[in-house]
Amino acid sequence: MAYLLDSSVWVALFLDFDTQHRKAERLLPKLKGTLYAPYCVVSEVVTILAYKHSKEQADNFLAFIENNRDVALVDDRLAEEIAFYKSVSAQISFADAALLFLSKRLKANLVTFDRQMERMSRKT
Repeated sequence: MAYLLDSSVWVALFLDFDTQHRKAERLLPKLKGTLYAPYCVVSEVVTILAYKHSKEQADNFLAFIENNRDVALVDDRLAEEIAFYKSVSAQISFADAALLFLSKRLKANLVTFDRQMERMSRKT
């Protein structure tokens, strides 16, 4: 099975003071298979960790995804993501639309703590 983890999951996992931290800690071991980490998620997570915690914590996240054989880094498909974003009528961020697009393209289950994203993922 393959999973595409939203930044909300990664941030919760790496910030022990996040309200969803324990949920993320329980969830990650249950995800057996490939964990996709697209550029837009990596960028967002590193930024949040650096600002809410420290550069060291951001570096820890990067080391985790680089050294974990279950994590596959995914490059942007910008032209396709732009086209998909334009096709979405809902008011969502470009990054969220890119995740919806990539989850379908990669045939991966989108894992998120964002309720709107979860609902939209089931619809697309």
